[in-house]
Amino acid sequence: MNILKYTDFFKDRPSVFQIKKTATQQQLAVALGQGAVLEKQNFSESTTLIMLKGEIKFSLPDVDLTFTELDFYEIPIDVEHEITGVEKENLFLIIKEMNNEPDNDLL
Repeated sequence: MNILKYTDFFKDRPSVFQIKKTATQQQLAVALGQGAVLEKQNFSESTTLIMLKGEIKFSLPDVDLTFTELDFYEIPIDVEHEITGVEKENLFLIIKEMNNEPDNDLL
């Protein structure tokens, strides 16, 4: 299976492909075109972002971070953030530890 077959690099919205979901973990691939925004959200569980391709701006309330290929980041719990695609094609993984509560889907 190839992630690029299931995602697109839209400029106006994210493209999200669920790789795997179990009772304990959710794995998603997120693709953003240049200027596309993954709207503000926050996670109540431990979540890791792993960059695969391109560059993103990760905006927290008090700082903007830049991530490029092969960077990884532990997203702070319960902190609102927004992600913007910088290059033409930006692809990253989100790995979220599930707390087994109902309606706990990401994105």
